Amino acid sequence: MSRDSILQAVREATRTNPIQSVKPTHFDTMIYDRENLLSVYTQYQKANMAHLITTTKDSLVNSINEIIKECDIKELLCAKNIANMKDSIMQSLETQTLLYDTSVDSMRDKLFSIEASILHAQVGVANLGIVGLGTNECNPRLASLVVKTCIILLHKDSIVPNLFSAFKILKTSGQDSNLPTNIVFLAGPSRTADIELQTVFGVHGPQNVYVVLYE
Repeated sequence: MSRDSILQAVREATRTNPIQSVKPTHFDTMIYDRENLLSVYTQYQKANMAHLITTTKDSLVNSINEIIKECDIKELLCAKNIANMKDSIMQSLETQTLLYDTSVDSMRDKLFSIEASILHAQVGVANLGIVGLGTNECNPRLASLVVKTCIILLHKDSIVPNLFSAFKILKTSGQDSNLPTNIVFLAGPSRTADIELQTVFGVHGPQNVYVVLYE
């Protein structure tokens, strides 16, 4: 059977038996303070061993520069959504910056040798203490994976109760409000205890994760 005949058969089948739309429902059975999501998120994010910093929009650059100084960051990989912020912060950062605006192949040598990155998450999940982002050209997936230190900006108003609420936002975060190529959730520094039950950081991702909450 040829490819065209297979596709034609699929089209005929969908016309004869249309797929019914489904409206998923979710019952959140976890016990937490739903009236104070910021407090819940803060508690669980710290439990996930991320460095949590609370600041204001006016002090955002100062807070990031303190991290740069503390970690002695010589160069910082910036996702495009950092450069696209209404009040651009890249020019005020006290280190050399590299904008992640080209393909992996064109900047492979630089990408896999840089020590730190900064990106902006779309959501924070309160009852798990994690941040979520839909990857695209403005928020590349590798920006949170190939560095030793990852700085994640998160607006306080972007905190949602649970994963179901987060997916509702992230599933339309791709180009033209479509499904993104990947949806990534970050809890804190990468760690594993596969070898002799000894916890090792940075095996599958960053050793240090800083979440900067701002309003």
